[in-house]
Amino acid sequence: MDTKTLYRWLFASLASLSLIVASFFLIDRPLARLMAKFHLFQALLNRAPVELPVMIALACLAVLLGGSYLAAGKRLPKWVAAGMLAGLALVWSLCLTEFLLKPLFGRTLPIAYLQTGQYGFHWFHLGDAFGSFPSGHADQVTSILSVLWVFYPRWRWVYVGALALLAFALLLGEWHFLSDIIAGSFIGTASGVLTMQIWETVQAQSQGPRNSVEKKY
Repeated sequence: MDTKTLYRWLFASLASLSLIVASFFLIDRPLARLMAKFHLFQALLNRAPVELPVMIALACLAVLLGGSYLAAGKRLPKWVAAGMLAGLALVWSLCLTEFLLKPLFGRTLPIAYLQTGQYGFHWFHLGDAFGSFPSGHADQVTSILSVLWVFYPRWRWVYVGALALLAFALLLGEWHFLSDIIAGSFIGTASGVLTMQIWETVQAQSQGPRNSVEKKY
């Protein structure tokens, strides 16, 4: 990693951390109370189908499809490469979020704050009630969008709109605080960028068509 890239990562990390801290102390609680006043979509957004791991299943299928091309020594079509890399980014970033960071921080859900006033982090607490930070939903979506951002740049305005809608839905449904969404978005984006960098390194070092993509993105 060159110095310029390192500085970019450092700046992005510090900027994200600053936003998370500011949101935690200044924005999260009043915003949660504001969102709680809108009861129209709350019941819908908290139903079980919203929690189904649809994106995880699609990510696994995309990885398997890309792996089958590589195992057969075939050139990867652009859409297959994009799906495979997005799937890889989603899987490993979500594992980091769900199995390490959520149990580490143990942050209570917005619904707990709204009902009991309980707010903050409870270190090394397990369970769904302590799984608010970081947002796994934001993590999944941004890990995919960060890869598509590179492969299909003409649709970037759609990606931004989709992420904004997701953030609004998570806040309105009392799934996450704003700082949870910021943290999840940073982790997902970082996973996508790192996955792309690793792939480009493999591409540059590859001598045969096994890891080549049909069309340069």
